[in-house]
Formats: sequence, C-alpha cells, structure tokens
Amino acid sequence: MNISGLDLKPISEAEVISVFLKGELKSERFSEKIKMAIEKLGVTNSIIQNPDLNNSQENDIRLEILEETRKYVSRKGLFGGFPQNIKWFRVEVSKDFLINEVLFINYDYWVELTNGSRLSKDAVRKIRNNEMVYDVPYDNLLEASEYFKKNKSFDEMILVSDGNEFVVLEGHLRLTVLALNKDILPEKISVIMGVSEDMNKWGLF
Repeated sequence: MNISGLDLKPISEAEVISVFLKGELKSERFSEKIKMAIEKLGVTNSIIQNPDLNNSQENDIRLEILEETRKYVSRKGLFGGFPQNIKWFRVEVSKDFLINEVLFINYDYWVELTNGSRLSKDAVRKIRNNEMVYDVPYDNLLEASEYFKKNKSFDEMILVSDGNEFVVLEGHLRLTVLALNKDILPEKISVIMGVSEDMNKWGLF
C-alpha cells in the first residue's frame, strides 16, 4: 500500500509530541529520563498524562521535554536525519497492514529479531520459541501481551512514511504485541502517521 490509499486526517505536531511522550512515560526503558526532565522543568506528570493541546505554554514545555530526552528539536540521537517538513495525520489502518507492511526501525535488535525483514510478523516465531536476541528476555513483551488480551486496548502507535514505506517511530512493543495476538485484533486500528518525501533521510528508516 502507498499513502494515497489511506484516509488521512491532519493533526498538529503538538498532539504528536504529546502522544510520543505519553508512550515513553509508560515505558520501563524510557520513563526514567522523562521523569527527570519533568522534574528539571518544574512541572508534573500531568502535563503528559492530561495534556491541554490548546495551551501553547504547555506545548512548549512538552517540546522541551522531548528535546531533553530525545533531541527532537536538534535532530540528534533517535531523530538523527529526521526531516523537518513532516505532515502529521491520524488514520485507521487494517491489522494486516500493520503486521505485514509496517517495519520496525533499522536498529540491530529489531533486524535480528525478524531475521532481517523488520516485520513484526517475523518476530513472532522467535518470541514464542523463546529464542532470545542479544540475551534480552521477552518478559516485558509477554506481560504486555497478557495485558492486551484482557483489555483489548493500547495507546496509538506513531508511524512515519516517505509515501511508500512505513516505519514505527514509537510503539515497537505494541506492534509486536499486536502481531502476537493477530487473531483477536479489531479489523481497523487507529495510528498516528508522519509523512515526508524526505523520510528516507532519517537514519533509522
């Protein structure tokens, strides 16, 4: 599928930043840095958990938190090479699209987990057989999978695209959980998508 086949509804960059930070605040791996940035800036978790997107001061603080933790503004680290000319949308996509077409970032762990394909469907076998990659256990992933089975809900993932290919920016664990539970997924799933013809310049695309 290319981008022209999707019903894209425009959203603001401020909303995307809010969703990104909310996802990382819930992450065992990334939450500590978020909390440290929140404390440094003299605000509370509520600025992420209960955002007021119409408050420009709040939006500026969230942008500052994302710069502090992920170098979003300066385009370093995770965002090295990330284009500036991105248009952001909310869109419903099919479960088959997510599992069969959306790629993990081009990072060693995800490449190895999927035998080079970067597709979540190809991570399922290793996880179910407990074939660990770089000696990283699947405990968090399996716990998240059990949570999904009970609650059938997850925060939106953030995808990016150059118009033809699609890569996860935020939500790798969630995408993997969806692949593990394909049989119980709804037919349509809401995601956020950033589109730029220059997205292939992003180092992890």
